[in-house]
Amino acid sequence: NQFDTSIDMTTIDIPNEYGYVILVALAFWIQQNILFVIPVAMARSSTGIKPPVLYPNDKLVSKLKLSESDVDKYMCAQRVHQNNVEFLSMFMPMLLIAGIGNPVHTAVAGAVVWLGRMVTAFGYWSSAGARIYGGWFHIPELYIVYMVGKLGYELAGPLLMQYF
Repeated sequence: NQFDTSIDMTTIDIPNEYGYVILVALAFWIQQNILFVIPVAMARSSTGIKPPVLYPNDKLVSKLKLSESDVDKYMCAQRVHQNNVEFLSMFMPMLLIAGIGNPVHTAVAGAVVWLGRMVTAFGYWSSAGARIYGGWFHIPELYIVYMVGKLGYELAGPLLMQYF
């Protein structure tokens, strides 16, 4: 067999600074499950749109006698929450992985992403078009993706090079 099937194990020492990454992850949990849920709950209460409905159809809008403004306010609150669910499904693992290689840079970048997501939310709560004001959060997000790639290369690079 031309490939070595033995596995070299890598030991990862988690520095105390990784605690910063954990605190940023906790801040994202608070943001998603408290700060972004409250406006949805308030919008549901004022419109009568009950779970499991995420987005009301025309029939429900007519039945509840909702104005276009009512629907728009509800939709903006719901989209902030739902968009963040979609975002966090990929971002949170990347944050936690990047923090293994560089916890301080990861925590700072993660905190800036958190802030950008808040700016996006405040914009979106005012109008759908204003959500772009927080779009700069993608810059530190991409830095975190870069750090994950760098860590992956540092761990697996030497192994990959033996086959090429």
